[in-house]
Order: sequence, then C-alpha cells, then structure tokens
Amino acid sequence: MMMGAAALVAVGALAQHAQAEGFENIVLSASEDAEATEATFAPDTAKIFLSADLTDAVASGSKLTVSWISIDSGGVAPANYKIDEVSFEIGMIENHVDASMTRPDAGWPVGTYQVQIAVDGTVKETVDFAVK
Repeated sequence: MMMGAAALVAVGALAQHAQAEGFENIVLSASEDAEATEATFAPDTAKIFLSADLTDAVASGSKLTVSWISIDSGGVAPANYKIDEVSFEIGMIENHVDASMTRPDAGWPVGTYQVQIAVDGTVKETVDFAVK
C-alpha cells in the first residue's frame, strides 16, 4: 500500500485577529486550490487535498501536524489507523497550510476517514470524509 502525505505552509501576511482558535476556511477536495469542501471521494481519486487558514491562535514556533486516519476501511486497515502524517514548525509570517494524500496503489479502500490537524500535539480540527 503505497501512499504519501505532503504539506506546504504558504508564506503570506500575518493572520488577522480571530475569535476562533486554530483554523478557518478548511477545504478538503480532489482538486488543489478548490474553494468548496467535498465529503465523498471515489476509490480512484488520485490525490486528496486539504487547505486551511491559520488564525492568530497558532503561534509562531508551534509544531503543526496533519494526520490522515482510516476510521473504518472494511478490514483493509485496523480501525482508527493512522495512514500517514506530516509535521512542521510554523514561522512568523505563515498563515496558510496545504497538505495532500496520494491514492494507494490499489485505490482508496471504501470506508470512512478523517484528517486531523494538531498544534503542539493537541488536535484542534478534524475533517471527516468517505470513499464510496
């Protein structure tokens, strides 16, 4: 089962003040730079992309981790199996994160999945999706 996770923190202006802690404008999609979130993907989806804006609650120097979890893949993987994750340190002028997961060689197993976004080891946001 060959998969790969990738992440990129985009450089931009400092995040504006926000009431919410962590992230805004979270989008999960089969297309890079999409503006609308998709909740369901086909088994042959080549890559699933995650993008999110960081709020000022995510401090410079924080460790950001994006984890891809198989909640229930019909026995292909154990329940709540961490497929892959990528971590990196947030710099002073970064306010956006992009991550992606490449399709396994045999295709995405039908089931339910979740992307978890954690800051310094604490999950701040989760995005659920399904493969049908």
